[in-house]
Amino acid sequence: MAIDESKPVFPKDRYEQPLAVEALLSASAVPLDAATIARSFKGGGKKIEQRVTQVLLTLARYGRVTTLPDGKFASRKAA
Repeated sequence: MAIDESKPVFPKDRYEQPLAVEALLSASAVPLDAATIARSFKGGGKKIEQRVTQVLLTLARYGRVTTLPDGKFASRKAA
């Protein structure tokens, strides 16, 4: 399987990870779950899914994203 060059790289720096996840979610027209977000990063998937989940929960705690009842997350776009 070839790695999609158009996908962003998931940052190794823990402080940059929330920014990358939030940017990806902001660019999406639909809410996404952690697994989908993890697969959206180059070389991502199962190996980063747990970290993506942690990042999403942190972003939700700070009001940067909205947690939906179906387990997906939506960007809190400015009005």
